Amino acid sequence: MLALLLAALCPTQKLPVVRSMAPEVLLFRLDAMGADVGTFEIRAEPPPVSDRSRAALQLSSRAKTNAFVSTNLGRLETYATALIARDFSPLRYREDVDENDVHRGAELLFPPLSGKLAVKATRNGEPEPLAVELTENVRDMISTLYLLRLVPMKQPVCLEVFAGRKVWKLTGQLAAKESIDTPLGRFMTLRFDGDAVRADDPKVRRSAHLWMTDDDRRLPLVAIGDVRGKTIRAQLVSAPGLRRAARK
Repeated sequence: MLALLLAALCPTQKLPVVRSMAPEVLLFRLDAMGADVGTFEIRAEPPPVSDRSRAALQLSSRAKTNAFVSTNLGRLETYATALIARDFSPLRYREDVDENDVHRGAELLFPPLSGKLAVKATRNGEPEPLAVELTENVRDMISTLYLLRLVPMKQPVCLEVFAGRKVWKLTGQLAAKESIDTPLGRFMTLRFDGDAVRADDPKVRRSAHLWMTDDDRRLPLVAIGDVRGKTIRAQLVSAPGLRRAARK
């Protein structure tokens, strides 16, 4: 949901070096038009021991609908992991999606060979064709969110992102500083405004906004975007070391 994307090829961009960070677990509440629909969790932690010679960080995310939505409208649960190198380039990405009784998986291995990424896709455990063009510039959804926490103010962002078995092109920038109310209180924030276009169908466009704390951590507080034709809002409700801000 937070990986939004674009319409023309993005130029190669200089990526920030992954900074050291303590393990982090961020929990978000998802709502549509004010009605709770589920939860979203992001984890940042050291890479597995077997990958520490080449990786600096492992990111993971899990989103799932709540019991009411699952019973009355359908169950949707996604889980993804991303292994990130010290220069912030992706090394491996895996996403699994359960929609009612159908399970789909996809795994990408970086860097590409001869300009193409190695990819495996399955449906209920059986191989399934994946009809997307994966170039050497494509990166994963989770590390894109983390990248937005590192870019300088006003620096344009132009990325190709793999999410939901599609490639999108994301353009945007940190556009403003503003104070907002959240479930954890009022915070001064940096607002990222993004536009996305699906690479295989430029008529499919999305816009999204992300508010982060205006400090060194740049914790994502609120995100708003379109998911399957619905406007979904994610609001941070739990983060390590973040005290509830005073409301004025």
